[in-house]
Amino acid sequence: MHEIGAESQPQLAALYGHWVKRMALLLQARMPWAEVDDLLQWGAVGMMEAMQRFDPSVGGNFQAFAVRRIRGAMIDGLRHEGSRRRGQIMFEPEDIDAAALANGTAPEDPLAALVRADNRALLVEALKALPRLEYQVLALHFYEELNNREIAAILDISEGYASRIRKRALETLAIYINAATKGEPVS
Repeated sequence: MHEIGAESQPQLAALYGHWVKRMALLLQARMPWAEVDDLLQWGAVGMMEAMQRFDPSVGGNFQAFAVRRIRGAMIDGLRHEGSRRRGQIMFEPEDIDAAALANGTAPEDPLAALVRADNRALLVEALKALPRLEYQVLALHFYEELNNREIAAILDISEGYASRIRKRALETLAIYINAATKGEPVS
């Protein structure tokens, strides 16, 4: 690995430093329990690591390398803080509403279909009915586009458990929404 020259580090930090803030704000918007200041610190560490570890002889470009390292550092930081924060996370109705009314940037999924179908109120009610951990897993999967391994690391649970929680949450949403659309009482 070749460290980027000391004379070009301030220029790169100024050029790509706005990415750190942008990624921190995007992660915080998708994970309301994340602290922006913490994300910024972890992202800055990721930027420094990218500048130290980037090897132009490998053939990649610095931009792609830095983006992955910055995002990875933020997710690593969330993972390390996961067990402490997990006990402190409280979802407010506004957070659920914001997730339900997201702009559809997530990949095709049942939640996005409901939002497009103008069933937003039903989706919000269905999300409010979910236990906190199930909601967290869905938010991380569909809006942050994290896989089970990344979700497990952030929430300090096993990968298999993250998968089971997501499956259970989707089944719960389907049951709730089907009952509500048929006019049956929902619990």
